[in-house]
Amino acid sequence: MYGGKPSIDWYKDELRRTVENLHNHIFKYKRDEDGQFVFTLSEGKLAREFGLTTDRISGKRLQEVLQLCSEDIMTMYEKAYEGHVLEYESAMGERIFTTTLSPIVEQGRVVEVVGSSTEITERKRMERELQEAEELYRSLVEDTLVGVYIAYVNEHSFVYVNPRMAEMFGYTQEDMMRLGAVDLVVPEEREIVLKNQSRRCKGDRSPIRHQFHGLRSDGSIVHLEVLQKTTSYKGKPAVIGILQDITERKRAEEMVRKSELLSVIGQLAAGVAHEIRNPLTSLKGFLQLMYSQQQEKQQYFHIMVSELNRIEKIISEFLVLAKPQDIAFKERDVVPMLEHIIVLAETHAVMHNVRIVTRYEPDPPSVMCEENQLKQVFLNLLKNAIEAMPNGGEVHVGVRREGDTVVISFRDQGCGIPEDRLARLGEPFYTTKENGTGLGLMVSYRIIHNHGGTISVTSREQQGSTFEVRLPVG
Repeated sequence: MYGGKPSIDWYKDELRRTVENLHNHIFKYKRDEDGQFVFTLSEGKLAREFGLTTDRISGKRLQEVLQLCSEDIMTMYEKAYEGHVLEYESAMGERIFTTTLSPIVEQGRVVEVVGSSTEITERKRMERELQEAEELYRSLVEDTLVGVYIAYVNEHSFVYVNPRMAEMFGYTQEDMMRLGAVDLVVPEEREIVLKNQSRRCKGDRSPIRHQFHGLRSDGSIVHLEVLQKTTSYKGKPAVIGILQDITERKRAEEMVRKSELLSVIGQLAAGVAHEIRNPLTSLKGFLQLMYSQQQEKQQYFHIMVSELNRIEKIISEFLVLAKPQDIAFKERDVVPMLEHIIVLAETHAVMHNVRIVTRYEPDPPSVMCEENQLKQVFLNLLKNAIEAMPNGGEVHVGVRREGDTVVISFRDQGCGIPEDRLARLGEPFYTTKENGTGLGLMVSYRIIHNHGGTISVTSREQQGSTFEVRLPVG
């Protein structure tokens, strides 16, 4: 120590200890009098592991110590001594190392080269696994049979589409990058896309699944289903989506629906024959009486008209079930629809001494539906609830949200439905009403099923019944 300051020897010892404890292999070499490269330093934990410490190899020639190295590597040592900074990788068995060679220049000439070797076996393994994972991911995305896209939440166009998605819409991948989701949807359904985009911009991260009609480059339409979720891409909020062409599936479902419809019509045939035969028999009998008793014919007209009306009602409801369903779903609020049918049913309620009470949750979500069909279901259920109370009472109509479902309920205070009869509700011509046909509820079940929803009923005798329609949120 000199004047309280560390000596040069102390600095040398400190530097030596530091180098010796490095995980690397730190070495130096220079030319000897014969022009051969010899080691002048070799320290670090790797040096000790391989027996290459300074005390063992100092003064030894590189060719002697590195005899297992290739000619290319020896050439690197030559070039480093010419003034070049070089880096190379080498392997010893299954272990991989990276070495950096840096010349030490004094007075314009290289007097020594310092080298540093670091083991990178684990890093190489991770890089290899990452590359394999990337190749697998790329193969899965690029060669998959479903469309895949990425789009930034706050931007219009896509940032990535896979080949399958471009093929679905009849564009090249390059052309697709100039388009946005709204450009690929038929005009009447673009409102749904804009609504979903608005949800994302407001921070909604919940997965979204819906079906839509895609617009191809040639103007043709393809039926698609999309599942999308929020993610992060290159540090920005983005949406990743998967599209599946369900055109063939929809055709198959339509064929199944028609097949089921034919089966239902077959079931109805026997019932229709029976239900129509009885009124016709009555009409026939009364007509025969009119021939024989002209003076009394006026009193039969009321009965004849009543029976004809019953035939007309059966046929009308039958046709609703059987006619083709070429409908377009649109986003609608259920409350205005309910208010509309309540107005229609108000007179019917007054005649039965029934008061209609409504209870709607604030701002209930909208649903994707065919409005007139849902109104038909609501009117049928409300009418049934009114007629279930011959002595009057209250019908409670409610709307609430349960998760991703909107629930519309109709609760009466009638005599209830026996448990053994609940399971048969919706069967053709099965009814709990004296003048019912059973077709109204059957048609309602079919309509709600086609909307992706359900109808459930709970009932207690002498306390009333509750019908609940559950529809997915639009």
